[in-house]
Amino acid sequence: MGEKTEAKILDAIERHGRYDKRMLLSTARSLASRLVKELKDRPEVEKITYAGSARRGVETVGDIDLVGSSRDREATMQAFAKLPSVAKVIVKGESSTRVVLANGVECDLKLVRPGDFGMLLHHFTGSKAHNIHLRTIAERRGLKINEYGVFKGEEEIPTGDDENAIYEVLGMPPIPVEMREDRGEIEAAQAGKLPHLIVKEDIRGDLHSHTTASDGKNTIEEMAQEAKKRGYEYLAITDHSQSLGITNGLNPVRLREQIRAVREASDKFGIHLLTGSEVEIKSDGSMDYPDELLAELDFVIASVHSRFNQPRDEMTARIVSAIRNPNVDMIGHPTGRMINEREPYDVDMEALIKAAAETDTAMEINSNPNRLDLNDVHARMAKDAGVKLFINTDAHSTKYFDLLQFGITVARRAWIEPRDVMNTRPYSELKDWLSR
Repeated sequence: MGEKTEAKILDAIERHGRYDKRMLLSTARSLASRLVKELKDRPEVEKITYAGSARRGVETVGDIDLVGSSRDREATMQAFAKLPSVAKVIVKGESSTRVVLANGVECDLKLVRPGDFGMLLHHFTGSKAHNIHLRTIAERRGLKINEYGVFKGEEEIPTGDDENAIYEVLGMPPIPVEMREDRGEIEAAQAGKLPHLIVKEDIRGDLHSHTTASDGKNTIEEMAQEAKKRGYEYLAITDHSQSLGITNGLNPVRLREQIRAVREASDKFGIHLLTGSEVEIKSDGSMDYPDELLAELDFVIASVHSRFNQPRDEMTARIVSAIRNPNVDMIGHPTGRMINEREPYDVDMEALIKAAAETDTAMEINSNPNRLDLNDVHARMAKDAGVKLFINTDAHSTKYFDLLQFGITVARRAWIEPRDVMNTRPYSELKDWLSR
């Protein structure tokens, strides 16, 4: 074997070892929710939920943390150890039990008596860095905090079941769960400058969806009906462009036929349907359709789906070229990564954000849990640079609209407010921006 082949094999082995240990956020939350559901209706259980990185919305999760309060902790622990999904008990006690589930994932259950749940939930939600910072502040005030409570000397300060009581004790407003990473959120809370984070209900439409015309599972009409059912004001139909043969991308003739079909459907369903396309950015930075065809569309997404191994300077120039195209409205999933499957391509994100800010081109937070792209760090960089954002589901079927929750989680971790996101705007404001 040549050196390049050896390097690729070693890199694949290293990636497999890294990916094999962590679940997608969506997988972790689904698993944790099932475990909670199996325990929450027991008569002695007062409160139970999942905590840890799954609760904070970290994009991959190593193991599951459950926390609860119970009037009979021994009975609850017995029930936990005997759940059908438990393959092995590692250690079992009255207040803490660790098991291995049938799929190989390790799971901890921590229990306290009723009335002591708040500090337990806060502590095991984390992050570790956030908790350490709070402990430092508490120590300066002569206090000690841990998972069991808040203490001044030997005296415990009651906090009850409210995890936010610790912030009140330390003289600051509650910090949203997703922000607890020690990235300045404590200082912002102390200064009264916490952002008003976006919530799912702020979203008025989805600007990235696919139909049976390319690689989607539902028709224009079915996607429109589902979007309307969910209370959306608008939806963009953005099937793939012609060079992506594997996705049945639309050639110019088919795209113009779809433009007519979308406009006809918009009149039928009482929702604003935008004509659009997810257009491939070719390796030389040119677009997969001529500019005169792009100009006929309401919304143009520019994305990379090929030649991921281009050198950093070439990939950066490739995407910047698309950003500077006046017909492009948004860069889709800007790093091209597939979590636990494919690394992001090598690109200068600061250069992309700078170009997007200069040209008033938006960037996407793709809600698909396999992508979550932009990630929280890059989304916050974009926000700070004044770049407009869209939170889309990249829906390939009506069920994909459910994935919005994961994009919202990324945005909240990035300190994103409704005003930072274009698809929180009424249709009239969105239309004005598209006419820029």
